[in-house]
Amino acid sequence: MTDNLYGEEYQSPRIETLEEGTFANTDINDNAVQTDSIINKQPSDYKKYLYREIEFAVDVEDRVIYLCGEIEDYALYDFMSRCRTIMKFHAGTDKEFEPLNLVIDSNGGDVFEMFGIIDYMESLDKNLGIKMNTMCRGKALSAAAVILAAGTGKRMASRRSTIMLHEGSSMASGKQSDVQAAGKYFDYLNNMANDLLEAKTHKDKKFWDANIKTDMYLNSKDALKLGVIDIIIT
Repeated sequence: MTDNLYGEEYQSPRIETLEEGTFANTDINDNAVQTDSIINKQPSDYKKYLYREIEFAVDVEDRVIYLCGEIEDYALYDFMSRCRTIMKFHAGTDKEFEPLNLVIDSNGGDVFEMFGIIDYMESLDKNLGIKMNTMCRGKALSAAAVILAAGTGKRMASRRSTIMLHEGSSMASGKQSDVQAAGKYFDYLNNMANDLLEAKTHKDKKFWDANIKTDMYLNSKDALKLGVIDIIIT
């Protein structure tokens, strides 16, 4: 296996345990144990196991995950696997429980993936005490804006970022009864999103119900005033 986060020389499957100056590698197939020497304990020196940040949208050493482009099928899986990779990489180090950092530049997308990502961020905070900082660089539109607002740590946006919130749509088709059922369920999802915005911002549910029937565009100052973010970064 060569197409993976660890680079061309990483071989899978195996179990890795980080110890003083060594990796203890157990091959699952034959249970043989092999110890590889490494340069030292700093992740930046593990040249054999360099993570490919551009290809995999993750900076393991600095605990950064990138959410870019459309939020679609497998976005939740990608997000969870990157979080878990970072947490395993830093297990037993002084960075083990430091916040994760989610950098967002996205047009939004699938509401189910959105809620899955938010649930996972909240579970990391509740169960492990690991906060998720969220940061908009460029744009956080639709579902991406809700993820930005739902961060469990510091929520940030760069000065010229654009944030947009709006009512979701079901995009349902088919039999009239199915369209009606989908519309009813998406009303429930919209209510759930507005409940979340009430809990995470300075405005109540009634405000969000009234103002995001159509696209509501915010610059970073607007977002800060409404409590969608906590900090404007420069």
